[in-house]
Amino acid sequence: MKDWKTFVKEMFIPGTTPCMIFGVVLGLIFAVLCLTIGVAKALLIGVFCLIGGFFGKVKDKKAFIRNLVNFFHNDHTDRYE
Repeated sequence: MKDWKTFVKEMFIPGTTPCMIFGVVLGLIFAVLCLTIGVAKALLIGVFCLIGGFFGKVKDKKAFIRNLVNFFHNDHTDRYE
């Protein structure tokens, strides 16, 4: 039996049992949301949660957004060379 601190730490390591349990719980929550309020509203809630997680996690937000914009707006001319 693992202590709580180790369990929470392993929740974000793919391939571990705590990560699998965490994924199942998230899937169950999403399924219940889809069945009660609808898929579109549940996806919108998920998007807002991701945005909130972004603002809570990323230290240099300007650089992250700049890199994200450059990734999607790069001309990719060297892709097939």
